[in-house]
Amino acid sequence: MIRAASAVVNAERIKLTTLRSPLWSSAAAVVLSLGLAALQASVAYGYERMTVASACLGVAVFGVPVLMIVAAMTVTGEYRSGLIATTFMATPHRTLVVCAKALVAAVFSAVSAVVMVFGSVMVARLVAEPGVADGMTVATTVRFSVGLALFAALAAVLGVGVAVLLRHTAGAVTVLLLWPLLVEPLLGNLPGRGWEIGPYLPFANVFRFLDVQWLFPEYAMHWGAWGSLGYFTAVVAAIFVAALVTVNRRDA
Repeated sequence: MIRAASAVVNAERIKLTTLRSPLWSSAAAVVLSLGLAALQASVAYGYERMTVASACLGVAVFGVPVLMIVAAMTVTGEYRSGLIATTFMATPHRTLVVCAKALVAAVFSAVSAVVMVFGSVMVARLVAEPGVADGMTVATTVRFSVGLALFAALAAVLGVGVAVLLRHTAGAVTVLLLWPLLVEPLLGNLPGRGWEIGPYLPFANVFRFLDVQWLFPEYAMHWGAWGSLGYFTAVVAAIFVAALVTVNRRDA
């Protein structure tokens, strides 16, 4: 069983690293994240020093969602081309296939996120005025990169889960982009109700864990930072389990 699982994981790794679209999408995420880091640093002044979280805002808000889409494309691409039927014929254990896709995508996303964090910090330190970026030390960068790597890995699993449920690239991309970038900010800022809904929004919770300021007000959370990460993890797990149940009940 272990040998079979290793073979499936290796097959998914080869698929991900040899296709052009995931690599180009990841490169676009890197460029966008570094560009936003440079923009943040260019407008920062001495009285408002930059933090690692502010320098890596682009990585958390835009880079990770792009990586989430890359993870979804590892599934929807096979459904679009019909290769998924061949994959399930070669490995009838569908749960193993989906878990392998999620594992490979999670590792790829986590590593990419760490690279983008260190790249964004380096760019910010180069662009910022003297003294503005002094607080972005190696230790704080490492701590933030670990948290963002966890977010990126969980987001990749979420991307695979949504893709398995929807099976179409357009639908999966729409859900994965609109969810964190439009739907949650709208719900979290509803007049009179945002303060009630906000603490239960998954991405608002994970941004709270990372201490990244996005389009969400300060909510009175019912749990601490690690509780917010646990809540996001629970949502991802629920969607992924639903995807596993669905993929084993319907035709390829």
